[in-house]
Amino acid sequence: MSILVKNATLVSGKKSDVLIEGGKIAKIASSLSASGADKLDASGKLLIPGLINTHTHAAMTLFRGIAEDMELSDWLATIRKAEGLASGKESDIKVAVSQVRAGSLLACAEMLKSGTTCFSDMYFHMDEVAKAVDKSGIRATLSYGVVDMGDEKKRKSELSIGEKFIKDYQGKSGGRIKCGIAPHSVYLCSPELLIKSNELSEKYNAIYHIHLAETRKEVFDCLSSHKKRPAYYLDSLGVLSKRTVAAHCVWLTKEEVRLLSSKGVSSSLNPVSNMKLSGGGCAPMPEMEKSGMNISLGTDGSASNNSLSMFETMKTLGLLQKNTRWDATVAKDTAIFDAATAGGARALGINSGIIKEGALADLALLDLRAANMAPLHSAVANIVYSAHAGNVTDVIVDGALVVEGRKLLTLDEEKIVDAAQKEAEKLIP
Repeated sequence: MSILVKNATLVSGKKSDVLIEGGKIAKIASSLSASGADKLDASGKLLIPGLINTHTHAAMTLFRGIAEDMELSDWLATIRKAEGLASGKESDIKVAVSQVRAGSLLACAEMLKSGTTCFSDMYFHMDEVAKAVDKSGIRATLSYGVVDMGDEKKRKSELSIGEKFIKDYQGKSGGRIKCGIAPHSVYLCSPELLIKSNELSEKYNAIYHIHLAETRKEVFDCLSSHKKRPAYYLDSLGVLSKRTVAAHCVWLTKEEVRLLSSKGVSSSLNPVSNMKLSGGGCAPMPEMEKSGMNISLGTDGSASNNSLSMFETMKTLGLLQKNTRWDATVAKDTAIFDAATAGGARALGINSGIIKEGALADLALLDLRAANMAPLHSAVANIVYSAHAGNVTDVIVDGALVVEGRKLLTLDEEKIVDAAQKEAEKLIP
């Protein structure tokens, strides 16, 4: 399939045509012609790299609105009860396969329509998430979330499930699916599980997706249990590498940032979720930039964010960083936009997040005629601080048009919403 995008405005302000062939950007020029290619008129539209969400729990769209205005402990109790975890044991998970299926399809629909072309997910029943990815046409890095809480029998079972998922789905859907392993955190995983998960990550060259330094409690508990702060604890286990994607990274010291950067770890900042759960901190983005650490962005799941919009995440990140530091010069819009695109691609090891010849054709078009997108003094500033999901008109993933004229081409949105509503109602006692 070939697509010729005509008359697009690039972030640089330059008007260009973009030829897409074989799932990649084949040529960029002021004027192109291509016989046999489908033409997409991008007049009055801004062409951007597809947004990359490096930390979420897609199926948790079904939990949107279940736990509102709660302290973290009450929020966790409510979510765990909904998941069938009232006993506090991960082995008692009762969320049905049908619920993960419905929630994942709903998430894929929401992300595609808001310009997200790739996401990194950790949860369970991940084969259902993979099926949703395949059907929707989105790109994803999927990781089974492993937890053992010190239980050796459960540890072996979790690692077996995680490895089987990698074997079954790595490279599937024409390469749109990559796999990883996701030890949940230092507080729900034994050191043995953290180490064994890293061995799987190394064996399959798969990402190692983990929550890190999300709350002060996590830091204090780690100091109490291991006499080390979380980043140093993980380093002592030998599990930090360029394959590591650390979600949240709120309560890191400057020394921890330098350590993570030296190991090639990528951060995934989730400002909306952190603020909604009143984490009270702000990820040290300026220190990350100074150390050369790769920064990417995530929404987290809908249980703690409600939205999967990367536009909201970009704007919130900028406002939080500036306000917390009392410094309007930090978190520049260009750095935020890079984190939402190229930074995500670097974190996940994919040739995307940028518009250049040879890169994967994962792209989105925004309506420049929308009132909130005018005038166009700075395309990047408009993207980060003005744009919203409703501005997205067309989306291309892996060279295929999946959203056209704001309509999903791969999924029946109305049926997906109805199915999700029915499955979500089963989560409430």
